[in-house]
Amino acid sequence: MTSSIFLQSVLDGLLLALSSLGLLGRSRGKLDRLLPLLFVVICLLSRLGLGDHDTEMAYAVLPVDHIVAFLFLFLGVLLLNSLWFQKGEGHTLFGTVAAFALYLLLRELCLLFLALCGLPEPVWYLYVGRALPLCLWLALWSTGALRWLRDKLADGDPVICVVCSNTALLLLLLLLLFQFDFSAMLRWLPATVGAVGLLAVCDAAALLLRQHRVQAQRRTAMLEQYLPLVEELIEQVRARQHDFNNQMMAVAAAVATAHDLQQAQQAVTSLLQHVKLDGADKELLKCDSKVISGLLFGKIKQAELKQVRVEVTIAGSFLRRTLSEADWVELIAILLDNAVEAASPGDVLYARAAEQADGLRFSVLNPHRALSNLEFIQMFRRGWSTKGEAGHGYGLYNVRQIVERHAGKIITGNDQLNGISYISIGVLVP
Repeated sequence: MTSSIFLQSVLDGLLLALSSLGLLGRSRGKLDRLLPLLFVVICLLSRLGLGDHDTEMAYAVLPVDHIVAFLFLFLGVLLLNSLWFQKGEGHTLFGTVAAFALYLLLRELCLLFLALCGLPEPVWYLYVGRALPLCLWLALWSTGALRWLRDKLADGDPVICVVCSNTALLLLLLLLLFQFDFSAMLRWLPATVGAVGLLAVCDAAALLLRQHRVQAQRRTAMLEQYLPLVEELIEQVRARQHDFNNQMMAVAAAVATAHDLQQAQQAVTSLLQHVKLDGADKELLKCDSKVISGLLFGKIKQAELKQVRVEVTIAGSFLRRTLSEADWVELIAILLDNAVEAASPGDVLYARAAEQADGLRFSVLNPHRALSNLEFIQMFRRGWSTKGEAGHGYGLYNVRQIVERHAGKIITGNDQLNGISYISIGVLVP
C-alpha cells in the first residue's frame, strides 16, 4: 500500500509541477528539475497527513479527499510557486489557479474517457488515469497553447484569469458534490461527462470570443494608424495628377504654336520627360489592402529619413489568406524594420509580394554577406539579436510563430542584385 501511495503521489506531483511550469515559465534553469520533487513531497504529505479515506478511488483525482485538505494543498502550492518563480502577486495567484484548473481538467477528462471505455478495474483509474494526463499535457505543450496561455496570464488578461478561475472552481465543486470520490462519479457518469464537456465547450467559446474581440480591436487600431498614411499617398498621387494635367495643357499649347513637326516633337519630348507616376506609388495603389498599403508607404518614408530606398513590387493579393490583416501588418513591419535597421545610407531594399501556386510569397531583401543555412535558422530563435542587449531578439521569432500557426513557411536565401550580395527573408502564406 505504501509503495502504491508513493507512486500515485509521484504522478500527481509531476502533473502539478508540469502545469505550474507550463503556465508560470521556467525560473531557475537547471534547478527547475528539482521542482517536480518538491511537488511530489507536497502531494505525499497531503495524502498521508490529511487524508481520511482508506479507499484509493477517493484519491483518483487529487491527493486529498476533502475541502479542508485541498485548501492546505492549494496554499502549499501557492507558497512554493511564489518562492520559486518570484513573479508578481497577481501573476503567481492566477498562475497557480490556472495550474489547478489545468490539472483538474486533464485528470478528469482522462478518467471520464477511461470510464466511457467501460474499464472495470480500479488500477486503470489509479495509474493509467494518472499517466494519460501527462501525455495530454505534452500534446498541449507541442501546440504552443500553454505558452500562449502563460503569456496572457503574465499580461494579466482579465478574460483569461476569469476563465481559469471559473474552470478551477467548477471542477472543484464537481468534486465536492461527489465528496472527492471518483467511484461516486462513475455511478452518475452521464451527468459528470455532460458537466465536464459543457465546461470545456464554454471555455473554448469564451476564448474564441475573446480572440475575435482582440482581432477587432487590432484592426481598429491599424485603421487608425495607417489609413491617414493612405490618405497622404492619395493626396500625393492627386498632386502629381494635377501636375500631369498642367503638363498636358503645356503640350497642347506647344503643339499648337509649333511651326513644323520637328519643333513639335522636340517641345513634346522636353515637356514629357519628367511626367510619370512614381514606381513606388504605382505599386502601392495595386495593393488590395488599404492598411498594408499605408504601412508600406509609412515604412518607405521612414527609410528615406535614413537615406535608404525601398523598392516595392506587388504582384499578388494579401487578403483572403490564412493570415489576417493584423498578422500581415505585424509580419511586414518586423521584416522591413529589421532590414532598414541593418541598412546603411545609400542602400536599396526590395520588398516583393508575388503570387505562387501554393500561396503568396512576401520577401524583403537587404544588402548583406551570404549566410549559411545554420545562420538563417539561428536568426529565428527566441532571443537572437545582433545588438546583444536584453529585450531584443523577438521580432523574427514572432514572425516564425505567426507563420507556423497559420500553416505557412519561412523562406530564406542569398541573392546577387546588380553585383551586390543580398539576403532574402520572407514567408509563404497559403
